[in-house]
Amino acid sequence: MQEIRERIPNGMQEIRELFVPVACYSNQKMTPKTSIRLFLVCFLCYCCTSLTDAVKKNSGSGDKACDAPIDINKDPPPPKSCRLLLSPRPSSSQDTDGNDDREYGIYSAVTIPKNHVLTPLGGDLVLHLIDVRTSSSFDEHQTSSDSEQQQLLQLQKWKKYGYIQEAATSGHGGNYEGLGNIWSVLPGVSMLGASRQQQQGRPNVWASIPENDEASHPRYQSALAGSFALHYNLTHQVTVPGGLEGGDEVFVDRSGWHRKRALILKTDDAAVDDGSSNNNDTSLSIDHLFSHGSCLDNIYPGKSTNGYGRGALASRLITGGSIVAPVPVLPLPRDELKFLRLKEWKKVDAFRKRLLNEAADGKIDGKGDELPLPPDMEWRQQLLLNYCYGHEQSSVLLFPYGLFVNYINHAPSSSESSDGPVANVKLQWSERLMNSTTTSNNFDLRSLTPSQLWDQSTRLEGLILELVALRDIQPDEEILLDYGSIWSEAWKEHSDQYPDSILKLADDHTLEKEFSPAYIMDDAVTNLRTAEEQAQFPYPENVFTACFYRYENETTIQNDTVNKDKTKATPWKMSLGLFDMTNLRPCKVISREPANDRFATPQQLQKQGQPPQGKMLYTAIIQNRPGLPANERIPKGTKHIVSGIPRGAFRFVDRPYASDIHLDGAFRHNIGVEEGIFPEVWLDLKSE
Repeated sequence: MQEIRERIPNGMQEIRELFVPVACYSNQKMTPKTSIRLFLVCFLCYCCTSLTDAVKKNSGSGDKACDAPIDINKDPPPPKSCRLLLSPRPSSSQDTDGNDDREYGIYSAVTIPKNHVLTPLGGDLVLHLIDVRTSSSFDEHQTSSDSEQQQLLQLQKWKKYGYIQEAATSGHGGNYEGLGNIWSVLPGVSMLGASRQQQQGRPNVWASIPENDEASHPRYQSALAGSFALHYNLTHQVTVPGGLEGGDEVFVDRSGWHRKRALILKTDDAAVDDGSSNNNDTSLSIDHLFSHGSCLDNIYPGKSTNGYGRGALASRLITGGSIVAPVPVLPLPRDELKFLRLKEWKKVDAFRKRLLNEAADGKIDGKGDELPLPPDMEWRQQLLLNYCYGHEQSSVLLFPYGLFVNYINHAPSSSESSDGPVANVKLQWSERLMNSTTTSNNFDLRSLTPSQLWDQSTRLEGLILELVALRDIQPDEEILLDYGSIWSEAWKEHSDQYPDSILKLADDHTLEKEFSPAYIMDDAVTNLRTAEEQAQFPYPENVFTACFYRYENETTIQNDTVNKDKTKATPWKMSLGLFDMTNLRPCKVISREPANDRFATPQQLQKQGQPPQGKMLYTAIIQNRPGLPANERIPKGTKHIVSGIPRGAFRFVDRPYASDIHLDGAFRHNIGVEEGIFPEVWLDLKSE
């Protein structure tokens, strides 16, 4: 019996006292009933003890597994099943020329073969900044105030360091969302990962085309419509021949390396011509990663289990007190998320010029901090605001760009409400990660004032929050964060005021004639209508057709014909990298024909019979899209006709300002944070 007592762990003391009779610890004779009870208890104790031993062996810790209390202030190591980690990069690998100054990098803890994705359970979302003003934009609008011209300096700094990409050239979609400059914000792998200059080697992952839908929250049925990113599931695929090995760093493609390879462009860089070398000389040991890094894939994107559309779910058991995910953040002035549409600026200019001409008293001189908008116009807010952390007394916003963290939805804390789901994570500063870099300029950004943060010489990277589990979170359980009482009040006001008339129109099918999302049209329309047919049976006004087509600007192209009216005709052809969003151009269908083999003889065509239902080839007029470089633009006055285009090369596209994110009255509010997250020096809007 002494051996049995020693095998019972301390955490089982209560069970021992409740279920094991005194006879078990004495020389008294046990009854059969007592023996059975003792056997069951001993078996339970043996299982728990074996589990404890296994945990100790795998974790290298002597802590007791059965009775360890939850300590949310503790910083446990990442789980051994972690696939990707965020870790400080070796100081020798950090670029110092201002092109890719990354202090932290993504590292693989496992072998990932070529053509496999980094995150098998899903990809991250994509946000778009609409009609972004640049320095040339201010030259066009002479009535912009001093404060307006100071705006966007931080966003331009993001772009300089590779945190933002131009939608027209990035290949991730969104380039038709507006008529001005569209910038893409790609949280997760695209922003976290370092990139290489061409002389340093090749990128080892490639980003796919994201998906696009309204997450079961259409504009006529949900108050959530327009308040979340429509583009999502941006995944990254390993492209190096040998794949990634455990400890290898992930390098993303920001310079168009894969596009150049697809186009077979010749450069002076041998790495681009070769394309086979990984050269992952920044690898770290697995032990180092688990000692100094933080797990990125404890969560994955999926369908919200609480009716929010998309959400973040636990990919494994997450114990209370452990780190759910690192949350690097980029600081941003709140005013930089105000914008106007391109055509609205013309109206603003006319209004302000009239005021300046009439202002004889000099109250409006065009050089002040603020100039008014027309009475019927208000500033719009970029969708990015909904994903930023903020404080009502601060002009500073923090945009989180950690892997999948922007899928996390709101739930109140248990102290606020016991009805419905409650928050299971909280935010805190990751002191360990922030203090782990070895750069010479590693000062704490939290000590700077807002104006010092916006200084162009101040580094961007270095602020890292982390999500901590408030309790045990089960696999596939949704991750929920309390957005704060101010956010909750704003959302309640928005949802209460959501027009009843709009909700009642959900069953009015006449609305479908006015609006149907592009992705719905792609699924529903098998055979495309010609321009002549659309004159009688038009598509919804919010969409147009576009084709994947690569234009070759050459004086003569084989198989092309050009008539005296500058009408160019050429057959469509498939090529490597064609289905890149940069090759998606507006096009107008002028005819269609059955998709028989164009090279078959009449006898062969007779044997083939009718093609499968819906299999058609189309002839279309190809047009230019905004943002094309000069060598890819069809010359003005030339009608470029392409024949033999398959249905799979067409996409329906939402017209500028037509998708849900442009809805008037769509919800806009930053996520609130707990008191203490924002340092006192950032509270520049605090009333005295």
